[in-house]
Amino acid sequence: MSDLRLFLLEIGTEEIPARMLRRAAEDLAGLVTQALEAVSLSRTEVEPLWTPRRLAVLVGGVPARQPDREEVVTGPHVGAAYDANGAPTRAAEGFARAHGVTPADLVRVPGAKGEVVAVRRVVPGRDTREVLADLLPGVLSRLTFPKAMRWDGNRGPFVRPVHWVCCLLGPDPVAFEFAGVRSGRTTRGHRFHAPDPFDLADPASYVEEMARRDVVVRPDERRARIRDALSRVEVESGVRFVPDDALLDEVADLVECPVFGMGSFDPAFLSLPREVLVTAMAAHQRYFGVEDGEGRLVARFGVVSNTRARDPAVVVRGHERVLAARLYDARFFHEADLKTGLHRMSERLGERLFLKGAGDMAEKSSRIAEVAVQLCEAAGLSLDLHHVRRAAALCKADLMSQMVGEFPTLQGVMGRHYALAAGEPEGVAAAIVEHYLPRFAGDSLPATEIGAVLAVADRVDSLATCFDVGAIPTGSRDPLGLRRQAIGLLKVLIERAWPNVTVGGLLARCKDEETRDKAWSFVRERFHGLLTEDDEVPTDFATAVLDGAREKPPSEVVAMAVALRDFSRETSGFRDFLETVFKRVFNLLRQADDQMPDWRARADRAGILVARPDPGLQHEYERAVQEAWIAGGEALREARDGGDYRVLLQALYAFKDPLARFFGTGSEGIPVLIEKDEDKRVRRLALLWRVLDLFGWFADFSKVSSR
Repeated sequence: MSDLRLFLLEIGTEEIPARMLRRAAEDLAGLVTQALEAVSLSRTEVEPLWTPRRLAVLVGGVPARQPDREEVVTGPHVGAAYDANGAPTRAAEGFARAHGVTPADLVRVPGAKGEVVAVRRVVPGRDTREVLADLLPGVLSRLTFPKAMRWDGNRGPFVRPVHWVCCLLGPDPVAFEFAGVRSGRTTRGHRFHAPDPFDLADPASYVEEMARRDVVVRPDERRARIRDALSRVEVESGVRFVPDDALLDEVADLVECPVFGMGSFDPAFLSLPREVLVTAMAAHQRYFGVEDGEGRLVARFGVVSNTRARDPAVVVRGHERVLAARLYDARFFHEADLKTGLHRMSERLGERLFLKGAGDMAEKSSRIAEVAVQLCEAAGLSLDLHHVRRAAALCKADLMSQMVGEFPTLQGVMGRHYALAAGEPEGVAAAIVEHYLPRFAGDSLPATEIGAVLAVADRVDSLATCFDVGAIPTGSRDPLGLRRQAIGLLKVLIERAWPNVTVGGLLARCKDEETRDKAWSFVRERFHGLLTEDDEVPTDFATAVLDGAREKPPSEVVAMAVALRDFSRETSGFRDFLETVFKRVFNLLRQADDQMPDWRARADRAGILVARPDPGLQHEYERAVQEAWIAGGEALREARDGGDYRVLLQALYAFKDPLARFFGTGSEGIPVLIEKDEDKRVRRLALLWRVLDLFGWFADFSKVSSR
């Protein structure tokens, strides 16, 4: 049995930003895994580990040596290697000599153009440490980061300067150089508690040795320690911490040794809006806000430090002073903004550019109002249009406030507070904050109708305006967040299910047809992602229903995709029918367009391309397809009027036998393109076209595969 060992790779750096840690460590684990597979080295478990000062990966079950492998080297064709008597030719002898064997050792193997001679030889596996030493510099150089840096004589690039590399395969070090640092068995503990370098005996002791030096290398363990500390305080004091999983994850990646403490602030600051206090604590200071049993904030906070102080109270007092300064600033901004007033802020929106070539924020607010009113009319919403226009005029006003200037994440939130302070109706105030929703994946959607209208209007204006001026996302670059805005637009439209409101209609604001097409393609790509998210709808079904989605309400498109998915799951053979029978209709009509380009014009002149039965169809197979088409027409009306798409899909599947008989096999089916009677040929093509047209409203079924 192979000698299997535990492998450790640790890159020690200066502090890495928390937002980059998880992805970097997981990417490192993935690259190491790929590298091992590429050189035929097996492994069992792979565990990414990280702290602010290190990226590491532990890999179990790595063999001490590569397995031996058989190599086949091919040579000349058999006809050139042997003469008529089967004796080796000079070509065979030369090939054998070049590879250190005799002609008798040559074997015959299949080649690209027939049988060839070859040499089989066993290539011994190399020592794994040697293989890793060659591989790992390249592995580390392939790590990418949102931002990287160079240092010390142009070393790098890497996320932060590299100070040590610890690499062990079992008890043995793997020697290589990266970023000017030689690898070995030396690593380091906590920067302050255990700063001295030390030698690690083997990877199996890594987690324990780090813990002895106040470094918790497993992120889940750091998170659990913080969660436990929060829970203990909640049990002991009867308060509860404001739920914030994102903050918990971030704080866990800011420390190597979580040390929890509780601080307090002047209760007078509780007069500030809750969101201001929570943002000042969480977003700026990474503190955990505290509330009582009824959900009211109290003048306390939780803080996680990275060091154990001799007097923890001193550390807490330092955090209290920092937070107090932040809250004094917030109170000053809040009071100044209230004196200015939201109306005055809205008058200053012309000072803030929206986008070069697309005007300022005042112009954007006017466009939002225009789109919002049109949307209300299209959807038949009985809203107070004065309130809609007022909300649109004020929705961006707080961008000019001092508070949002200091706390950008409070845009909209402060607008609502300032609107209520100015005596604006609750519906207007709510719409100001809701028009930003959803802000991210999983975020809530607007709760009010005006808020939803403004959310759609804002995103439509951003998409149309940006595409008009050519500010279109390319690759991973999307500085204006248009991808996120398109997804938010679709989510609101799907949730609201307004009749007669389509993406195509909304994007009619684009300056020309070419721009409208580009904008729709961009939104369609996001729509496809929403439909197929978490394998909700098969990819080909999503592609099929999106074919005509531009002029359908998005909620209707979702319902169609779900109906198609469910019907396919419940109906055995449905996919096969679409692939083997129904798709023949598409293919045959495509061939007809090539071979007989005028058939549609002839059918139109004969009056058989319209949606009514053709009395000229005489064959029983033709009449069977036509009868199924008549029944399908009834199902289509029912689907369009009542949204019962299952009825339409049942009508589609009812074509299975009639179409199978119509196409038949050999002489059993009805000839179409090879029919000599041109009148019959045109009538049969027109019949198939009417079948296709009947279901084309629902989806482009040529995009569905049998899988």
